[in-house]
Amino acid sequence: MFHVEQPEPSKLRGVPPPETLRTICSRNGLLLSDAQQGLLVRYVEALLEWNAKVNLISRRDQENVWFSHVLHSLALLFYFELPDNARVLDLGTGGGLPGIPVAIARPGIKFVLLDSIKKKTTAVQEIVERLGLTGVSVRTGRAEEIHRGQGEIGTFDIVMARAVASLRDLARWSRPYLKVSGTNPGLIPEGKRIALTSPALVALKGGDLETEIAEARIKERVKSFRIIPMSFDGALELGLEDKKAVVISL
Repeated sequence: MFHVEQPEPSKLRGVPPPETLRTICSRNGLLLSDAQQGLLVRYVEALLEWNAKVNLISRRDQENVWFSHVLHSLALLFYFELPDNARVLDLGTGGGLPGIPVAIARPGIKFVLLDSIKKKTTAVQEIVERLGLTGVSVRTGRAEEIHRGQGEIGTFDIVMARAVASLRDLARWSRPYLKVSGTNPGLIPEGKRIALTSPALVALKGGDLETEIAEARIKERVKSFRIIPMSFDGALELGLEDKKAVVISL
């Protein structure tokens, strides 16, 4: 359903990474304004500036930050429509990923960026303030504990996580945060994209997930999984073709 013809490598060679990212986003139906593009540039500058002091992303990934991190995060929006005015938890945000890029592209959505490491959340808080992202807040704490003391139980429509933990752990940590729904949550087709319905957990993962899914299904009684291969236009060329988005209904 989602596979599209890959472009010839020559079409993207020699183009600066920010413009390549914008081109790929456009090819996949995500149009970024000049203002949004400018915020992404400023975000990457701030991320790399802080990464020299705090390990927000792998140092060996710095030269690929635009594609391995920012584009990988934005690619969620190639496949999914997020509910209007949704409240989203970015669990284990690290350097603000995927939350900050998605918040820039979808400013009407409220994000809470959560990480257990104070040095990281201090950096992310400064980045959020520098970019003027008023719909984004930052919290410090362990995912399995922070909801108890900060009134966050059952307040989020969606939990997102990128390369944080196993699906079993993500399901266990996310369940208290997500709203309780009397209807069947999950996915609703909406044109070329899929509309996420609240509540849902979305995990960006790679590799073989068969064992993780079986474990989460048994140990956490997960209702359903849907795996979306991220085979978008440009993924193969940029080395992202093995990535997947896993949508979990708890």
